[in-house]
Amino acid sequence: MEMNAGICVKGARAICEAVGENPKQIVRLVNELGLPAWRRAGSGSWRALPEDLKRWVVIQRNRHLPDSLRGDAPLQP
Repeated sequence: MEMNAGICVKGARAICEAVGENPKQIVRLVNELGLPAWRRAGSGSWRALPEDLKRWVVIQRNRHLPDSLRGDAPLQP
């Protein structure tokens, strides 16, 4: 995902493509996994900020990847 992609990512497909998820799962991703996307008044196109999506992916990585494999973790001898 490019950070200069614009101010806002619009649409379930574009948002899920940016974070490597299935667009059919966007409601579950938002409600259960905290994907930072919204719809105005609960309807219409999904929207998300690129920097929020990047932060969410990093959080997901940190939850599921052992510390020794994370890029920001200190190397183990």
